[in-house]
Amino acid sequence: MLNAASRGKVNFKTGRKSGLLSLFLICLVFFLPAGFSAGDVHLPESILDMQKLKTFSGEKASGTVDRMHRGQVATGRDFIAKYKGSGYSATYYLSLYADPDKAREAMESMARVMEETEHEFTHLMPRTVKGKKVFMALGHGQAHYFFARDNELVWLAVDTEVAEAALEEVLMNY
Repeated sequence: MLNAASRGKVNFKTGRKSGLLSLFLICLVFFLPAGFSAGDVHLPESILDMQKLKTFSGEKASGTVDRMHRGQVATGRDFIAKYKGSGYSATYYLSLYADPDKAREAMESMARVMEETEHEFTHLMPRTVKGKKVFMALGHGQAHYFFARDNELVWLAVDTEVAEAALEEVLMNY
């Protein structure tokens, strides 16, 4: 018999136990491709003239993603790269999902939440760039783009002066 502490807390909005999230995350790990390693993830070495300075993965990246979203949204397969050069900066966030459908669902869900709640971003809009559905928003002095590519969900935050060129390069080359 389970004691109260091991049963999982109930989310009063949904009536579901938080243990379901843990089960989902465990299943997600087992359904990711075998042999996955950080070396299998392609993070751009540069974006325009901005060079990659730092890369974070594992618990540090997942913790950052969760803190930014004020909740548990990280997949456990999260990567963050910081870029700087020519007076500009960018951050490239990448989360891996079990399959392309899950990545697209996460993208659409994020857009829905952004439309329905108050947050620090403005001007959220869907666009089609290079044949790919991309969401764009403004915030923190940068343009923010997010899109699904294969089993990846990518968020690119980049200084507005070079934002469109940076997005086009990322979509064309990676």
